[in-house]
Amino acid sequence: MTTVRGMGIVDDLIANPGLYLGIDQVTGTDARGAARLALSVLPGRAGVAYDYEIYSTANPADVRGHAEHTIIARTDDGGAVMVIGHTHAESLTVLRETEPGTFEVGPEGAPYPMKVVVSVPAAGRIHHAWWYGRTGGEAVERDVAELTLVP
Repeated sequence: MTTVRGMGIVDDLIANPGLYLGIDQVTGTDARGAARLALSVLPGRAGVAYDYEIYSTANPADVRGHAEHTIIARTDDGGAVMVIGHTHAESLTVLRETEPGTFEVGPEGAPYPMKVVVSVPAAGRIHHAWWYGRTGGEAVERDVAELTLVP
């Protein structure tokens, strides 16, 4: 994945706040859902916060299949972290940027193997991919959303 103007993911996201809508595809299946991401800039331009949700009619009793509140921000050591509170765990998950736009489990651990890959392939577009697996296994790309800024 590339980022706009060669900047880091934090700067790319800061430059593109707003409401994004798109489609989430479960890798290797026909399962699709509507994706919504509301992105705002943090005070001091240290990073961004976003609310991200996936909606699907596959389970009429719970059409919101996923919801999270995420912060991506620069750290004092020059790196970047992603902190996620989501509907699939009862604790915050802290991921550390290991390569541009790729956030993986740090020393804090996680309830299962996971990583999140975020990029801004063009102004007003966000690529968001959740990778996860079973405890003791490997993270595999599972949920991929392509989102576009709503004018």
